[in-house]
Amino acid sequence: MCYVFESNDPSSRGQTIVDKSKKPLPDQTPAEGQYLFIGPVHIPPTMGEPGWFQKQTAFEQITTVDHKNYRAAWVNIDMPHFLLNAERWQMLTVESDGKTKYETTEVFGGLLAYLIKLFMRENLVLGFDAQAQGLKDWAESRRGGRE
Repeated sequence: MCYVFESNDPSSRGQTIVDKSKKPLPDQTPAEGQYLFIGPVHIPPTMGEPGWFQKQTAFEQITTVDHKNYRAAWVNIDMPHFLLNAERWQMLTVESDGKTKYETTEVFGGLLAYLIKLFMRENLVLGFDAQAQGLKDWAESRRGGRE
């Protein structure tokens, strides 16, 4: 199964399954142990062209793909673990009213985590919110906007 997220997400514009040298793989089906290149990432989120400091990329390794429970996770591998380690979880659950709930959690550790919290926290939260809204808009457009 291949996942393609076609949204106007103002935060993460693209995600590609790559090899260790960051070359795209022909099969874009995510699996545990594979590498994920995310970019450009606009911090803060914008649909326009961001400044040079506002456009980031992330190189991740997928740690969990749980189709049964609709969960996925990856860890950042761009930097030495003692400088920065980050783990991101994304989950979907069906609520008792039949609506789908999307949750995302990212945990930062390492020496640079303090700088991220101090200087980037607010913009990261804006990015996560923008990504969630983009996913909501995309999902609703796929089912005809029904609530």
